[in-house]
Amino acid sequence: IVALGAGAVKLASDFEESLNKVNVSFGESSKEVEAFAKTTINNFGIAEGSALEMASLFGDLSTSIGITQKTAAEMSTELVGLAGNLASFKNVRIDVAQTALKGIFTGETEALKNLGINVTENVLKQSEFFKALGKNFNQLTLVEKTQIRFNEVIKQSANAQGDYLNTIDGVANSTRSLQESVKELGQQFGKELLPLASDIIKTLKGVVDRIRGMSDENKKLAINIALVTAAFGPLFKAAAA
Repeated sequence: IVALGAGAVKLASDFEESLNKVNVSFGESSKEVEAFAKTTINNFGIAEGSALEMASLFGDLSTSIGITQKTAAEMSTELVGLAGNLASFKNVRIDVAQTALKGIFTGETEALKNLGINVTENVLKQSEFFKALGKNFNQLTLVEKTQIRFNEVIKQSANAQGDYLNTIDGVANSTRSLQESVKELGQQFGKELLPLASDIIKTLKGVVDRIRGMSDENKKLAINIALVTAAFGPLFKAAAA
């Protein structure tokens, strides 16, 4: 029970951290991302907390290069859904799909190739999205290159779109959905336990602070008492047997 409680608290704590990152990354558009995350367990087999964490990652990557928070929110939610569908279609873990899709922002395309998506520079130069800009490739801003890669990834992953719902009853997706559902359930239980955990942590911190403030003599005394207790404990147990 203690182990389950600790695990649930950890999940709830991670959820709160992810939610905070979403608020920072997307600003006024964060509510749309939060609302979307509540639907991902049913539509893509991704727990709410996992969806928020993934969206915050894509949001950080996109806003850091100058993409607006509103556009970043739209791109990130679409990529979270795509990660779920790619995981289903290619039968890979969600984190594998997430790492590959991160290449849209970093320019690292090898992981995308492993999922059948080719967005190398030569491919992008032939893209209708690039041609529509009417620029030389070396004139593109980082934001424009990212948006071209994003559009090309969406285009090339058309076969994967909706695959999770189409194959939701399969063993692979049922297993993935169960794992994520358990995670979401743990987050919900952990949320109720967080106040208790916070009080326990504060109490323990107070004890540690008091011990740290002890004189060297008292610390040595405490160590000696602990050693004596450790030595006599097994003897007392044996005697009582």
